[in-house]
Amino acid sequence: MQEAALSLIQAFPGRPQLAAFAARLLDWLNADLNPRGEPLTESRARALLLAAETLDEPTRHSFTQTTETEPGGRIALYDLLRESGLADNGDVIALAGAAAGAPPPDRPATASWLALAVAAHAWRSGFPLDRLDPATPPDPYSPAGQVLKRAAFFARQQVQRSATERDKLARKLAHAAGGPTGLDGLRPDGSAAPLPPYYRPPVPVRYPEYTPGVQVNPDELEHPTPPAPSPSAPLSISDADLAPPAAPAVQPPLRIDAAQLEPPRPATPPPAPRPPAHVVMPSATATANTVAARRQTRRGRAPMTTTKLRIVVQEHPGGAGLFGLQVRVSSRAIRRTVAGTTNQDGEFLCELPVQAEVGLTYDVDVTWPRDFGGEVERKSITLNADRTHFDLPFYRTLKA
Repeated sequence: MQEAALSLIQAFPGRPQLAAFAARLLDWLNADLNPRGEPLTESRARALLLAAETLDEPTRHSFTQTTETEPGGRIALYDLLRESGLADNGDVIALAGAAAGAPPPDRPATASWLALAVAAHAWRSGFPLDRLDPATPPDPYSPAGQVLKRAAFFARQQVQRSATERDKLARKLAHAAGGPTGLDGLRPDGSAAPLPPYYRPPVPVRYPEYTPGVQVNPDELEHPTPPAPSPSAPLSISDADLAPPAAPAVQPPLRIDAAQLEPPRPATPPPAPRPPAHVVMPSATATANTVAARRQTRRGRAPMTTTKLRIVVQEHPGGAGLFGLQVRVSSRAIRRTVAGTTNQDGEFLCELPVQAEVGLTYDVDVTWPRDFGGEVERKSITLNADRTHFDLPFYRTLKA
């Protein structure tokens, strides 16, 4: 299937042929999946994806910009044909051959990529297009919801692909023209080459090697070698040629007179004694009152104890637990925070402090994965010391 999709995409010489094939493929899918109803258009497909909350507006805008270019259109059409299985259909192959061999139209066709993605995945699942209504979005786990999820995933895949990977795929999917023709491509009724003596194959002509003669001019003759210079007298240095050593300079002795000495500084008088500080000792009554007030403040704080809180995260009541979801338990009253992830059964067990006489309220935040929306759900629960165990369930849907 991958090789079939690759050969189909490589047959298109340019973007006009790609857009024409995408438009014809959408018409063929509308006629196959919805022969009597209203055809699936680009605006209707966009409204379906936005109403079902499977695709956001920034991703849709980036997907539109990516598919407007020729490499982006080739990659998107290649992925769509390969994932949906349309590359092996005989009618689709015929449509691709007609669009690739046709000349560029005067008015280039506009490809409806969102509608084509929804229709292709609906054709893969065998789901009729007339049951998709933007006014009543389908359930995410219904057959219609799964079709829209696959179409939205296809759009996000085109946007999230890196530039390096996109360039490699574009070079792989480029138009392949001018290649050698195989034996299957030759016409059986074509004329064969004539046999000898009517046809003579070309024979290379060999020429004898030509070496021109060597000429020497008189000016290029070597000049006679000049005589070698005679050796000169040896170099000698006597003591008279050397300069006498310089005598070391002697400085006069250093003398200090009494007049050059600084006069002694007058003695600093000792600092005057400070007056005694006036210290007021607190009375026994004030000390006793302060200690009593402190004891009363400490006694006013309620004693603390602990209780356990078990958080259960499931897709629906009675279903299997969701593993690895982030859970955060916090309290504004005592400024305590506990965080972790759910286990294999979708449970998160923690031990929290509470007041012995008055309840304490905790906020529990659960972060759902991207498949369930990726949002953070918060619930609040008041814990008290009357019970040693509390349960707090989280469900994504209330119906199994």
